[in-house]
Amino acid sequence: MNHRLRDLVAQVNSKGILNSQDLFISGIEHDSRQIEPGDLFVAFQGSKHDGHEHIGDALRNGAVAVVGEKVCPDIPANVTHITVEDSRKALAGLSCAFYDHPTDKLFTVGVTGTKGKTSVTHLSAAVLGMEQTEIISTITNALDRGTDQTTPEAPQIQQIAWDALQAGKEHLALEVSAHALSQERVRGVDFNVAIFTNLSHDHLDYYSNLEPYLQAKLKLFRGLLPSATAIVNRDDPASYRVIAASQAKVWTFGLSPNADIWADEMEQGPRESQALIHTPEGSFQLRLHFPGLFYIQNALAAVGVGLIRELPLSLIRDRLEAVKHMEGRLERFLTRDGTTIIVDFAHSPDSLEKVLQLLRPFYRRLITVFGCGGDSDRLKRPVMGAISGRLSDYTILTSDNPKGEDPESILQEIEVGLRTTQAPYELSLDRREAIQRALELARPGDCVLIAGKGHERTQVFKDRQIPFNDKAYLSELGVIA
Repeated sequence: MNHRLRDLVAQVNSKGILNSQDLFISGIEHDSRQIEPGDLFVAFQGSKHDGHEHIGDALRNGAVAVVGEKVCPDIPANVTHITVEDSRKALAGLSCAFYDHPTDKLFTVGVTGTKGKTSVTHLSAAVLGMEQTEIISTITNALDRGTDQTTPEAPQIQQIAWDALQAGKEHLALEVSAHALSQERVRGVDFNVAIFTNLSHDHLDYYSNLEPYLQAKLKLFRGLLPSATAIVNRDDPASYRVIAASQAKVWTFGLSPNADIWADEMEQGPRESQALIHTPEGSFQLRLHFPGLFYIQNALAAVGVGLIRELPLSLIRDRLEAVKHMEGRLERFLTRDGTTIIVDFAHSPDSLEKVLQLLRPFYRRLITVFGCGGDSDRLKRPVMGAISGRLSDYTILTSDNPKGEDPESILQEIEVGLRTTQAPYELSLDRREAIQRALELARPGDCVLIAGKGHERTQVFKDRQIPFNDKAYLSELGVIA
């Protein structure tokens, strides 16, 4: 795929062009290490690195032109250099133009919120039809695309959408993180539906408090066209802010009759949940292969997607009931001695609390193994420690992805909250040893919750990244098949 540079640049607001040439561009890249001959390099200031400092690397790797926010004197005189006000906005606009605006041709669903993005995205894709739907999610990005980003950068989003079109797919369902919205990664994406799940404590290392965090999420709804639909969780206190932000049509979902799509007669067990679902088109009984009221709420949002797509209720129900597994989301295993093991991605205070509250009534004892990621929100660490101490019978603190931080220091910050509960706990820096210790303590009828990493296939330290997956390690120990 090749495009004239001048045609692409016409799609963005450039401040000036030095050494303008009639060039053809074969790709767009913001990472100088990933540049291939013929690419256009877009430099921007990141949270840790300034891309403008890597222009030389990009040119040596084969970039034929550069976009940036400032003129760099060391750029050779024969290289086309385009200056823009905002490189991230330019990256998104250039990417949309390069791939011919593929989301204009796909029924596109974006899901944002602190919790439930992955589940709602996958349930919505199931309702739309998995064979016809491309998914961009935490799970698919990690397992299929080799990235730990919830929402990839703009060129990757547009390429995935374009590839989906070439494969004959009709729908795109993607998670939209607050970071992605702040960094303009989904700028230019034509959303037919935007879903708001909830707002709670997370990412307060990046955002100073909940207000700018919410403002980032509201960008998704402010950008909707009047022909689009916002599907909003009415049970969340921030829902009125989301509704007020959008000029699109609004549908609400929740666990009370005040919502357009709601549920009652709810029952939940350790393996599944049931509810009577009410919609403007009628009611139906739903049996999900996932426990918890929060999964019923997630399913309500997916029901809304199906109704907007004008699918019959019977098909929506059948497709939701056919979903039996989501990688790293409440995955349940039963050992030969009668211990239940749950592997879940819960990594925020609210998500950990909800999972523990869900499991608490069904088991004799609850043993929780978890940690917190490094280089991220430190305020949530003692909060999560207190939650585990309050709701678990025993807690084992261990490493998650410590990244650039000292693993022991992270555990000490979680420990501050745990101590306030006076609940029993221990520390085990090695995640393997922590899991083994939990299994040694467990007895028939107990539940071991291994939280925080879920689907992830690696563990990230300051100086290395090692292969590690909670479920795979359980299989290695021989406690699950």
